[in-house]
Amino acid sequence: MQKLPFSLLDSWAFWSTPDATTVAGQDPQTVEARFGEVYQPNYFPTSALSKDLAQQLATTKYVIVGLNRGNAEVDRDPQTPFLSFHGPKRSMDYRLAAALYDTEMWGAFMTDLDATINSDSTAVQPGKAQVEALEQHLADLGIPQTAKLIALGNVVFDTLSKSATRRVFKLNHYSGANGHWQADAERQAVQAAIEG
Repeated sequence: MQKLPFSLLDSWAFWSTPDATTVAGQDPQTVEARFGEVYQPNYFPTSALSKDLAQQLATTKYVIVGLNRGNAEVDRDPQTPFLSFHGPKRSMDYRLAAALYDTEMWGAFMTDLDATINSDSTAVQPGKAQVEALEQHLADLGIPQTAKLIALGNVVFDTLSKSATRRVFKLNHYSGANGHWQADAERQAVQAAIEG
C-alpha cells in the first residue's frame, strides 16, 4: 500500500455486496436487508481499491464524515487498514452500504470528525478545531477542495456547516439507536447530495 497519511479513522465506502440479481429492481428496504445478510464484520474488501490510491484520492468527489468511533474500535487491530465503518454487524454499517450501493457515492472516502472512542455520541462535542483538522487531513491526502462533505447525523452536519470550506450535505446516522433512519428516505438523501 502506498505511503499516504491515512489515519485509523479513515476508510472507503466499499463493502461486501449481495448478488446483483437479488437486489436489482428491489425497494430500498429489501436492498438493505440483503446487505445485512451478506455483511462481513471487521472486514474491508481491499481488492475494491485502486492500485493507485493517490489518484483515487485526487479524483474523490465525496467524503462521508461520521462523528467518532464507537467502543467496538477498542478491540480493532490497528495494523489492519480501513476498518472504520466496517465493524461488528450490530453497528449496522450495512445500512449505509445499502444506501450508497449503485450510486456515484459508492467508493467515497470516509472518515470521522473526532478521534474519541465512545459509543455515547452525546459525550463528543466537536467544534471548529476538529473541522480545521479534518480539512487539513483531506488536503494532506490530496482530496480536492471540490469534494462534497456528507455528514452522518445532525451534530456532524451542524458542526461542518459552521466551519467547513467545502459544501456540506446530510444523511441520518445508520446506527440502530437512531430512530430516524429509513432506507428509502436515506436513498433519496444520497441522490439529493449527488445532484446538489
